[in-house]
Amino acid sequence: MNIAIAVNSRYIRYAYVMLYSLFSNNRSSKIRVYVLHQGLTEEDKRLLNSLAVEDIQKIEYLKIDMESRLMKLPITENWTREIYFRLLMGEVLPQIVNRVLYLDIDIIVHASIKEFYNMDMQEMELAVADDPMIQGNYSKEQKELFAEFGEELRYFNSGMILYDLDKVRKRCCFEDYYRIAERAGYSLTNPDQDLLNYLHFGNVLYVDNTKYNVFSQNVSLNEETLSEMKIIHFAGRKPWKYSGVHYEMEKIWWLYAKETPFYIEMMEEVFWNGLSDDSYQTIRALLQENKELKESLNKAMELCQKLCGRES
Repeated sequence: MNIAIAVNSRYIRYAYVMLYSLFSNNRSSKIRVYVLHQGLTEEDKRLLNSLAVEDIQKIEYLKIDMESRLMKLPITENWTREIYFRLLMGEVLPQIVNRVLYLDIDIIVHASIKEFYNMDMQEMELAVADDPMIQGNYSKEQKELFAEFGEELRYFNSGMILYDLDKVRKRCCFEDYYRIAERAGYSLTNPDQDLLNYLHFGNVLYVDNTKYNVFSQNVSLNEETLSEMKIIHFAGRKPWKYSGVHYEMEKIWWLYAKETPFYIEMMEEVFWNGLSDDSYQTIRALLQENKELKESLNKAMELCQKLCGRES
């Protein structure tokens, strides 16, 4: 199996957790992981390399030097430059690679994916899963971008993509994605996803998203559902971040994280960030303020009632 990920040093620990889950649940499969990056350190590479079992699992590093071509594409705190590397699969991977599975680093591979990887893609360019959080809930910019597709658009998530690279290489390249972004004035809501959904419209095979690219926030943690899930995606709120709403499925991510060298370190970060969180003090101050306001209103009501009583 050929697997591709995109990562920078800031997210190396989470990539480690993901790769650990992939390797540990696919021990009988030969796996080659292509790590797309802009400047991982030797220490970063050493950490990831320590996961691979010789002759069964291999990790290769492909440094992407496309700063000038990517400069105009939108990035944010959460949307880093690496999100666009999945648009380069056909160009940067060796030509002998005709199929590759791209995975985001906030994913847990919870079972063997050999059957999924070797599936019949039915002459389609990509095999993907629906994005239940966005499908039908489009922004103004997305409605304009996808207007020509009407209700036929079936929006997919880009966190897990199985590529038929032979077909992708024949029909498109990075410049095609770039032209779409340029035509949209670089105003993209979910940048890489919007470009992929536009360019590959009608050439996509949809897989069962209760098994593959399962959105963790949308399911309950129980034996029945867990036994069906192969690839779990912790999209949106991350288990390793203190802030935000947490949910039961995060336990799965932490079970895999527990087997990595970073477990205590990551747990301490969540703990100490929790202790330094001042939201409780803010809420308490608001409650006190509301209490004082309520008392003032009660006094005003009593005064009004007295005044009204005198007038009558």
